[in-house]
Amino acid sequence: MTEVIRVSKDVKDKLVKIAAELQLSKGKKVSLNEAIGYLITFYEENKRSKKDSQLLISLLGSAKGIREEFERSRIEDESSS
Repeated sequence: MTEVIRVSKDVKDKLVKIAAELQLSKGKKVSLNEAIGYLITFYEENKRSKKDSQLLISLLGSAKGIREEFERSRIEDESSS
C-alpha cells in the first residue's frame, strides 16, 4: 500500500540529490522511497550507536524547518479530510 506525503520543494530537492548519490553508488535506479528508507535506516543505526545524529539533520536542513513543514502539512491534510 502506498501513502502520499507532502514535503517542501527544498526537502524534495535534497531527497532527489541523496537518491542520485545512492544510485551512483549502487549502480542501479533508486526510488525516492528507497532513499527515504536509507535515511531512516541511517538515522536508526546512528541513534542506536549514539553517534552524532545531527549529520542526518544537516542533510535535510534544520530540524525546526522540517518540523514546521510537517506540522503545516498535517494541518492541511486534516482540514482537507
